[in-house]
Parts: sequence; structure tokens; C-alpha cells
Amino acid sequence: MMSRSDVFVRLHHVRVPVSDVIRSQDWYCDVLGFECRLCVEDEDRVVGVVLDHGSGLSLGLHLQPQAARALRGFCFLALDVGSTDDLARCCRTLDSAGIPHSAPAEGHLGWFVAIRDPDGIVIELHTSSRPSADEA
Repeated sequence: MMSRSDVFVRLHHVRVPVSDVIRSQDWYCDVLGFECRLCVEDEDRVVGVVLDHGSGLSLGLHLQPQAARALRGFCFLALDVGSTDDLARCCRTLDSAGIPHSAPAEGHLGWFVAIRDPDGIVIELHTSSRPSADEA
């Protein structure tokens, strides 16, 4: 049996279902600063892309319209932006770009704002702070 430390060392990538790969690729690149590394085509259309971020996170956007619709309004991805000051800076950047977002809110794992990708899937921009079990 493997120990906890033998299972994995870090997150490799996250797969995101989308209804339009190119539209989503543009959004993730423009809004969140990802860069396209790989494009997967099937005959006459793009069915997937791999996006990399300077933080080390990779996203695979896959043409799966039904799955994207099923996830509309659900948050399955929270990105660490640093401190509350960094979160405030992110909000100002989103505002200046005309990207709608929630008001900053305190959650169980720190402060966050929520944004929606082109399919309405929620992405949280989160502070790094973590609650302690001693605070409960």
C-alpha cells in the first residue's frame, strides 16, 4: 500500500468540458493569463487544447457541450491569487476589463471572488489563507 506522500506530488492538470473550444481558449488566455501549448483537431474542427499558466497549472479544454451545460453554475476550480490585497488587485483588473465577478466574500478556506467562464462554469479566485482546525 502507498503512503500519502507516494500517491502524488502536485496537481498535473485539470480537464474542463466546454461547448466551444476556441471561445473558451480565448477567454482562459485573455482573462486568466493562460497560454495555448497544444491544439487537438478531429478532421475539420478543434476538439481540445492544452493551456499552461506561469503558475505551473495546465488546463485541458475538451469539447464536451453536455458536460459543460451540466456544470453551469458549479465551481470545481479555485485558483490561489495570494493575499487579500492581491484579490483586491484582481478585482480591479477584472473591473477594468469589464469581466463580471462576485463581490469578495469570506468562505471556509479564505476570501474569494467568483467569475464564470463562457459556459457559465464558476471559477473562484481565492486567497492563500487557510483556516486552522484550532479556530473551530
